[in-house]
Amino acid sequence: MLTTDVRGNLAPRPAGRLHLITGGRDADGPARPTLFSPARKAGRSDQAVCAIVGGAKLSTKLDLLVRLVTRVDVLALGGGIANSVLAATGTDMGASLCDYDRLDDARRLLDRAKACGCELLLPVDVVIATEAKNGVEDRIVPCNAIGPEDMVLDIGPATIARFTACVEAARTVVWTGPLGVYEIAPFDGGTDALAWFIARRTRDAGLRSVAAGDDTIAALAAAGVEDRFSELTSRDALPDWLDAATPRAVPA
Repeated sequence: MLTTDVRGNLAPRPAGRLHLITGGRDADGPARPTLFSPARKAGRSDQAVCAIVGGAKLSTKLDLLVRLVTRVDVLALGGGIANSVLAATGTDMGASLCDYDRLDDARRLLDRAKACGCELLLPVDVVIATEAKNGVEDRIVPCNAIGPEDMVLDIGPATIARFTACVEAARTVVWTGPLGVYEIAPFDGGTDALAWFIARRTRDAGLRSVAAGDDTIAALAAAGVEDRFSELTSRDALPDWLDAATPRAVPA
């Protein structure tokens, strides 16, 4: 199932870390996604697995993504990877980083996720600017309102709420790749929000949280939570970790 519906109204900027940690959810926020398809949750309701994948290039993580949709219940995408998959669905990404030569691969990934019963979540709103640098004017817009000169540099608060809902429903979360240009404020908001929320669920709800890859671990360190995840590993080791830790629900 592909979740790409967007709200037509502009979203306000989250007002501080507390709002980000909670995902900014309120009565007027987006509906929670339909989690864990019936075909895959049978007998696994207490073992739900959510994967969060960000980073710049779809081409560098395509093999991993294809593997993930056979292993996890929900796959949430951010960063340039999400840009490429959004573009494959027909969304105009403006001046954003995007693997336009891999759109057919992105469409096959969507088809594969649907066939495997993996719910694939894409951003519904984003933080945009005309360049990635400190002090630049930024705005939050729904994905269907990205202009020709706009660069998508982070996920927006409605998307944060959807992703945190997935984390809240999961028993295990696997995360690789930042969700925005986390090195530059305010484009660290989405990554920080998920990092803090996962850290809290790990502490308070027994969530098994796994972060993979140097960029991911650096982003967690920047947020101050790298020591609050259950496990840290390399991206190269992640496929073997998946084989050992998650059941094979469908053929790879």
